Amino acid sequence: MSIEEEAATPGVEQGLAVKPATVAQCHVVIDALALENAQLRESNTLLQERLKIDSRNSSKPPSSDGPGRARRVERRTSGRKRGAQPGHKGSFRALVDEAQVDQIIHCQPVEICACGATVQALDNEPIRHQVFDAPPVKAQVHEYRRYAGRCTGCGEVHHAALPAGVPSGQIGPRALALVGTLGTHYHLTQFKIRDLLARLMGVDFSVGAISQAHGKVAEALQKPLGQLAGYVQQAPVKHMDETGYPREGTGSGNWVWAVVTPKVVWYSVLPSRARYVATSLVGEKFSGTLVSDRFAVYDYVDAQQRQVCWAHLLRDFTRISQRAGLAGQIGRGLLGAGYVLFRWRAQEKAAAQFEPLCRRVRCLLEKGSTQTQCSRTAKTCANLLKLWPALWMFLRDATVPPTNNEAERALRALVLKRKISGPTRSRRGEEFLARGFSAYETCRRQGRDLWNFMHDAVLAWIDNTTPPSLLPMAAAAAAIAPSG
Repeated sequence: MSIEEEAATPGVEQGLAVKPATVAQCHVVIDALALENAQLRESNTLLQERLKIDSRNSSKPPSSDGPGRARRVERRTSGRKRGAQPGHKGSFRALVDEAQVDQIIHCQPVEICACGATVQALDNEPIRHQVFDAPPVKAQVHEYRRYAGRCTGCGEVHHAALPAGVPSGQIGPRALALVGTLGTHYHLTQFKIRDLLARLMGVDFSVGAISQAHGKVAEALQKPLGQLAGYVQQAPVKHMDETGYPREGTGSGNWVWAVVTPKVVWYSVLPSRARYVATSLVGEKFSGTLVSDRFAVYDYVDAQQRQVCWAHLLRDFTRISQRAGLAGQIGRGLLGAGYVLFRWRAQEKAAAQFEPLCRRVRCLLEKGSTQTQCSRTAKTCANLLKLWPALWMFLRDATVPPTNNEAERALRALVLKRKISGPTRSRRGEEFLARGFSAYETCRRQGRDLWNFMHDAVLAWIDNTTPPSLLPMAAAAAAIAPSG
């Protein structure tokens, strides 16, 4: 046998130690090569699919799509020019009452007209023009002189204590609250907070002082945030989601967990994404309804108490629809059913009217779970059949939405902070993130002023008095009402 013929022999190409000598041995080699070829084909299909992953068929953010990806469908333009249209009456700022005006400046007309004649003042109401301007801002510096006295009996020296509300450091309570507000609501870095205070108030603090101020705000918020744990666990409907948040210098990053209710949001920065973290946040014995994605840690909650996010399902169905063969057909059917679901939801159709759609989705899932062309499609469909009651909780309970957008939006604030400020550097920074953003998002949902709330919390922390409550008004009233 020549070298060329020997190289063309399958046994030589595969590096077999012994060439097949009989027909039976050839069949064994052929079966092994067929199996290997099938595995390589499946691996190649998976790699090809990963190349197509973007924000439309996965949980990747739109910012990761890159410039080469197709843009989302934009709203059709009306063809009209931008701005106010002909006939628009316009909108103008209403004038404030004279009692709220700081200074009234009377502007008199010129005395001589351009024609040379004198101008006589008219006895009419003047045209009022109000200008809102920012006054010069300067920090108030209070010096506390602590005198001492000596006891005439034992000789002990007594130093005067600081008044209530005065911290031991150089940053006052309202300035501490301002630093906390700038670091959460306005997503400023510690360097920018330092520069803003120096330019706006003429106070030059170091970045280390700003970092320490964040730590003090986190300590001041510890007690008010401690009241939220029991509240979110007892909430009838709660949304949950998590996102990564790295710590500088560590091999593994942390995770920001969000538990969201209509009036309260509770964040936690923890070094794990395991199930025990979820149970520590919402309880081992779960009560109420949980809205989430299909992440496996939430599977400990009974499917009858869950609502799986249909926005995530649409992305899963989009990914399935891009596959070849029967799997792609099933994916396109599921994707179309998902679009119909949201259209009917917008039309406020009754739950009974969704029955044909439910049957359509179940038929497609059963077909997808039993097909053998794509194992990934089969696993996804089988998992959704296992979670079947969790797909339709929004039909059984009108207070439950079909998506987890509430948690997604709540985490957006932390994602922006991560992109702007980068990773955390200490546990103190992580506590400020969790507690500061919990206070910010909760105050926003309750229509409360974040700066004033943080100021009250800092004062209570300095004086060791009862802190303000972050619970909604009804829950707060019940918490302070006398028992019996």
